[in-house]
Amino acid sequence: MDPQRLAGKRTAVYARYSSTLQRESSIEDQVRRCSEFVARHGGIVDPELIFTDFATSGASLARPSFERMMQRLGEKPCPIGAIVTEDISRISRDFVDAAIVFKRLQYLQVPLLGVGDGIDTSSKHAKLTYTIKSLVSDLYLDDLRDKTLRGLEGRALAGYSTGGLPYGYRSSQVVDPDGRVIGHRIELDPEAAPVVRRVFDLYLEGTSLAGIAKVLNGEKVAPPRAKSKHRRKGWIASTVRAFLHNELYIGKRTFKTKEWSKLPGTNVRRYKKRDPAEVIRKAQPELRIIDDATWGEVQARLARVHACYTKAAGGSRPASVPGGKAPSVLSGLLFCGVCGARMVLSGGSSARYLKCTDHSKRGTCANRLALREDVARARILEALRERFSSPAAITYLRKRIAEQLGELSRSATAELREHADRLDRTEARIGGLVKFIAEGDHSEYIRQTLKDLEAQAGDEKAAIRAIEARARAPVRLPTPDEVVQKVLDLEKLLEADKTRGREELRKLFEGGRITVTPQPEGFYVATSKLLPLVALADKTTKTPVVSDQGSRVSALSCAGAIRPISTPNGDAIPWAFLVSAPPDRRRMPETWKRRVA
Repeated sequence: MDPQRLAGKRTAVYARYSSTLQRESSIEDQVRRCSEFVARHGGIVDPELIFTDFATSGASLARPSFERMMQRLGEKPCPIGAIVTEDISRISRDFVDAAIVFKRLQYLQVPLLGVGDGIDTSSKHAKLTYTIKSLVSDLYLDDLRDKTLRGLEGRALAGYSTGGLPYGYRSSQVVDPDGRVIGHRIELDPEAAPVVRRVFDLYLEGTSLAGIAKVLNGEKVAPPRAKSKHRRKGWIASTVRAFLHNELYIGKRTFKTKEWSKLPGTNVRRYKKRDPAEVIRKAQPELRIIDDATWGEVQARLARVHACYTKAAGGSRPASVPGGKAPSVLSGLLFCGVCGARMVLSGGSSARYLKCTDHSKRGTCANRLALREDVARARILEALRERFSSPAAITYLRKRIAEQLGELSRSATAELREHADRLDRTEARIGGLVKFIAEGDHSEYIRQTLKDLEAQAGDEKAAIRAIEARARAPVRLPTPDEVVQKVLDLEKLLEADKTRGREELRKLFEGGRITVTPQPEGFYVATSKLLPLVALADKTTKTPVVSDQGSRVSALSCAGAIRPISTPNGDAIPWAFLVSAPPDRRRMPETWKRRVA
């Protein structure tokens, strides 16, 4: 290159570094080196033409200072006579973007000079060398991405953190005997974990996602990332939703579920779901915050809410959202037996009536019979009390609980045997590796494999301890008084907390609905499928609590397995009862007169 090639030209300098882990002085070093290069070739750097981007990736041209430099090139007259950078990778690490910059600079006849790699875009063979250098820079990113992912996979398989821990967890350093950091162990955060449990409990009580966020904000609970640069002002519904779908809270960790890539020409990252075969799954029971029973209930309610916003295949309208705000505990529970539409409130505060939506709002249903809300509510609770207090109902419930405990015992025994077999195989492999090391094989691969196997053995032992602890949990069968008391507790809950009470009431009926069908005599008959085992779920201990003649039984079963959502379809009992009486009782059939008497 001509030693005086830059003489008399207003020369711009561009410097960039990509990682927040690099020193900011890297920019100063680049500018200094470029300035010395310009001085040796007879030029002077204009301070107004020094463009720097800090901690910004070269995979995109969307960089503030770079864009400002390219805008200056478009001014007339052009204030830049030449551009100097440390090497071409500072301009771009994307092959296509680099080609766009090359064409633009050639059109403007502004040379780009690389101090370290000797590139000069004004030279005769610049296109060839520039293209090769750009391709190498692009391949470097691909290689770096692949090696970074490989390292993260190793951390995930070893049970260590790979960054971005969910709310409720924290990490601590793990060091080897020489004091070198080999990873970061994931631990429960004693301050945040109770908040996670509270979110799940609030949702099961019938509180909406937005309602949960409002409660936490009102109590000044710090939201996720409160101390990071990505901090949020408070809790929002989408944050709560992410909690309820995160399997790590039940000790199931996944890695590589998403593949992230940048939108071409920008620094905006988008993800695609990976093939399920690529996903790494690892059981880490020591990270469990939520029990399986609560998780199952939450997932079932999420599915019901999702179904309410999803149009059915036949084009029918969705039902009401479980747990949503409504003026009555029966809102979203009663449906017209003629057209299937919801029964909604109408009338004043002294006497409110439930009417078919399609009749009152659309006129498409012939059911014009109104149903007093207070009468229907009282009759439903009375019918439940009668149903659960009958000797036949109590006998049935005790029988079904005993059967479920037997099923759970057999299932837990098989699960225990499976974990024990895996532990035996893992310990056998550990013994083989220890023998290798004793015989002189001290390779890093053998040592790392041994650590991974020891971590797997720890997971299996923790799982076995958890199953055995559940096996020792005492269970007992319900007394008649306890069965009736459950219904009385529901009545009290309906008076004290309408939202929670309504959610518990919905769980007693399959699909959370009761169909009310008008009769020619002027009264309503309710039909539904009752889930009797739901009423016996202990909401405090999450364990079925019962005594059979005072004796206590210890069964190998999952604590809290007898829950509303775990109730099999075979336990859904068809049920019909009266929810209102006609103005003239003489018009009522004799069979229903006896039921009302």
